[in-house]
Amino acid sequence: MKRVIRLFYSTTSQIDAWIRISKFVARVPLLGKLLSVWTDNLMLALYGIELTSTSLRIKQLIVGHSTGVVLGGNGIRCTGTVHLSSGVVFGRRYSDARAEPEHFFDIDGDLTIGSNSVLLGPLKIKGPVIIGALTLVTRDITEPGVYVGIPARRLDTPAPEG
Repeated sequence: MKRVIRLFYSTTSQIDAWIRISKFVARVPLLGKLLSVWTDNLMLALYGIELTSTSLRIKQLIVGHSTGVVLGGNGIRCTGTVHLSSGVVFGRRYSDARAEPEHFFDIDGDLTIGSNSVLLGPLKIKGPVIIGALTLVTRDITEPGVYVGIPARRLDTPAPEG
C-alpha cells in the first residue's frame, strides 16, 4: 500500500515505475520496441530525463531533481544505488577508438552525483563515490572517495588528529 501511495508524491518512484513499464513493454513481440521508445520519450516530456530504459541495469536509481538528466552512453550497469541531481549527463566520447563494451558505465557500489556534472564513458567506477557539482569525469575511478573539478580529482581526506 505504501508503494502505491508513494507513486503520487515521489518522483523517484514514478520514474522507477516508468522504467519498469518501458522494459516490460520492450519484450512484447512486434510493437514492443516502438512502445518502449514512446514511453522513454514520455519520460523526457514529463520529467526531463532522456534515457533508453532497456539499456539500464541499475539496482536502485534515485533522482532528486529530474530536470535535464541524460542517461545515455549505450548502457549503465550498477550493483548499488545511483543518486542523481539535476543536469547530470552520462555521455559518450565519440572519438574513442576502443571496442564498445556492453555497458558504457560499469559502477560497482554506490554513486552520488552533484548537479550539472558530466561523465564521459566508457567508465568503470568502484564506489562508494561522490562526484561533486560541475565535475567532469573522463577517467575510471578506482578508489572510493569524493571527486571534484575539471577533470575530476579525488579530494584527500585530512589525517585524524590525536
